[in-house]
Amino acid sequence: MRTQLRGAAIARAVCLVQLGILGISALLTAAIWGKPQAIAALYGGLVAVMSSAYFALHALIRSEGKAPAQVVGAFYRGEVGKFVLTAALFAIGAKLFAQEFLFLMSTFAVCQLVYWPALGMKL
Repeated sequence: MRTQLRGAAIARAVCLVQLGILGISALLTAAIWGKPQAIAALYGGLVAVMSSAYFALHALIRSEGKAPAQVVGAFYRGEVGKFVLTAALFAIGAKLFAQEFLFLMSTFAVCQLVYWPALGMKL
């Protein structure tokens, strides 16, 4: 039986799973490689969570119950804002974590994998 969730519930689930992944990733990274790498991994996960939350807030939550044209516009604005936010946070991360950038990117990438199961949920 498939779970039927609406946009805001799916967005909340994605962000919560991403938070779990970033926590596990940071703990594993700290245990294996050390604190500086774990902080970079934590930052990478936070980039994913913050950009997902931004999109959810601007495209899904604020557009519920509005006209279709407004929903489409909200999705475009949300996606552009998410892209700009992600790029800005990566620019900051590249400066702060130049030596540990692989750990930042790895956690970000793993957090992005959460979207695949979410796409399987019915809206």
